[in-house]
Amino acid sequence: MPPACASTEPWVTVPLNRWEPPHPVTAALLAGQLTTPKPETEKALPRSPELASALAQLNRRWGNPVDEELKSWLSGASVVVAGQQPGLWGGPLLSLVKACAVAAEVARLREAGQPAVGFFWLETRDDDLPEMGWGRVVVGGQLLEARESWTRGEACGFAAVLSPLSSERLQEIPQDALPPGGLEAFTVARECFAPGQRLGEACGLFFARLLRGLGLVLVDASLPELAQASAWAAQKILEKLEEAWGCLEHRARELAGQGLPLPLRLRQDLLPFFRLEQGRRRRLAAKSAFRRLSELAHHPEGLAPNVWLRPLLQDAALGTTTAILGSSELAYHWQAQDLWELAGVPQPRWQLRPHITVVGPAERRWAEKLGVAPEELLSPRLPRRLLRASGLVRDWERLTHKWLADLQRFAEKARAEQPNLTGDLEATQKKLMGSFSWLAHRLETRAEERLQLEHQRFFRLRQSLRPAGHPQERALSVLSPLLALGMDFPIRLVEALKALPPDPSPMHLLFWNPGGPW
Repeated sequence: MPPACASTEPWVTVPLNRWEPPHPVTAALLAGQLTTPKPETEKALPRSPELASALAQLNRRWGNPVDEELKSWLSGASVVVAGQQPGLWGGPLLSLVKACAVAAEVARLREAGQPAVGFFWLETRDDDLPEMGWGRVVVGGQLLEARESWTRGEACGFAAVLSPLSSERLQEIPQDALPPGGLEAFTVARECFAPGQRLGEACGLFFARLLRGLGLVLVDASLPELAQASAWAAQKILEKLEEAWGCLEHRARELAGQGLPLPLRLRQDLLPFFRLEQGRRRRLAAKSAFRRLSELAHHPEGLAPNVWLRPLLQDAALGTTTAILGSSELAYHWQAQDLWELAGVPQPRWQLRPHITVVGPAERRWAEKLGVAPEELLSPRLPRRLLRASGLVRDWERLTHKWLADLQRFAEKARAEQPNLTGDLEATQKKLMGSFSWLAHRLETRAEERLQLEHQRFFRLRQSLRPAGHPQERALSVLSPLLALGMDFPIRLVEALKALPPDPSPMHLLFWNPGGPW
């Protein structure tokens, strides 16, 4: 599993389509069967001082001061954006990967002499609470899970209140097994995700502690100033709603013609907005479009966009230059691509996020002792070659068979020449047979113990890298690698992502030592 000794790179790659198959539309884009729209680099939108002030205040409250970055943003710096729903213990690990990918891209642009600012968007208006209400970590190869008993639609992420469950489950982690950095991460998570805290706020506080010093601007999507800064684009789409549906249907037919599934389910009987009422989202009928135009003009913060309108309004508010997207996001962005021109919002560059699996010191040791290759972790079964009988057992069985055959021939000859030695020969045969059987039993027992140990190592390795058979970055929470690698892990992850080759198609298995990448 680890790179060859001659390699200087702290990663190995495996095909993404085997480790974490992308959405078929994204796979077609990677294969060149579809093309992405050309980014508009010449056109720039005015940026809202009111929004900059609100974001500065929010980040200061969360403990992530970014005043200088927001001054640069107002001055016209390039904008790199990624986003994700809030989630228990930070949400899935891919949330941190996205945030660090933004920081890495901003660093590349700055090194090239181009002013740039990174934003990490927390979509706190989402109400898919079962998707946001789980947390999973692996400690010592054992999986620990917490899941809130929320139902879809009962509240948005900014209003959902945490129960004592998260804190209680964290207390089950053996703190004496954590390194100092892991203990700090444990303490921060317990403080941020305390009972009674709202999920969006908890996640914002948590990411502020993780990303502080990286210069990323954290965004709470429920900020009224965001809705106000993008209301003009929302109004344009609503005014041209029939044309917008036509654009989406045109791209749907193009995908269907190539046998590709549609990323978006189109409901033309509904508006692409929800009404926000008492922390919940309510669907709006298409026949109310005229009334919503007036509402957008006066109180845009009372409406939240649907899945295909949200990225457009995000780009209208922030002036996005580069959007770092997940596989499914890239797919539905592609279907909605014509809406940017329709609304008069400059088309940003779309970049597929990096895909990583973090291999910590313990996992690396288990992998080296087993000698497994990454592709062997795709199966829940121990590799067949490790199930074979011990070579010592096979050698002993062969030697035993040979010696017993030689002894039998000797006994037959001795009986013919010295009949009075028959009793001694039989006693010797029994003693040798007993010794042979005892050693065979010992060899088999040790072979079974070794096999059991290898099963245990393989289970723990897979539990950490392919938990329940799923990609690590989707199945484990942000907190999980922090418990092993400490609170400075995001900073080191940014450096690792900067060093990765630009090809987004493979899964990268990153190898980590306590002091940094190997």
